Amino acid sequence: MTNRMILKAILISALLVSGGVSLAHAESKSKSNAWDGLWFECEFASRQAPPQDECAMLDDDGFLFSSGRVTYMKVIDSTEKDDCKKQRAGQCFKANAPKITITEQRNGKAKFTDTTIGLSFLACTQIFHMTKMGEFYEAKPDQDRCFWAGEKHFYLRQYQGEVVLD
Repeated sequence: MTNRMILKAILISALLVSGGVSLAHAESKSKSNAWDGLWFECEFASRQAPPQDECAMLDDDGFLFSSGRVTYMKVIDSTEKDDCKKQRAGQCFKANAPKITITEQRNGKAKFTDTTIGLSFLACTQIFHMTKMGEFYEAKPDQDRCFWAGEKHFYLRQYQGEVVLD
């Protein structure tokens, strides 16, 4: 199992097992709606480098941030195959897809700042600093890392098309 798969499993497990991923804000106490929407990781991002395709392909696992809540979502109607990293149908989809069908897995609480997202799991909150990079954002972990968080940077893009909830 790759480090990316392990970290993704931890994040998903945090949401499914502990009742939710808590997003905590760093020093700012102001709330931000900047992150409201459906977000997915760029399919071709590497451990600490942005994707070469400008995040044109997205992974099938994502998170919906809305009204102080976070919900783990999964795309269930992607037929992409050759354009995905593992070349298996349903593992990714095009960021400009006009419509996707998703399933809702689990809800949790969410708090944001304009520049950070913090994920809480196993009594530790990992702060990620968000930097806009064209059509996507880099989520870079804070220097003070939780034991479960590696040094991986996440490259995330908000999906803008129509969403059907199955």
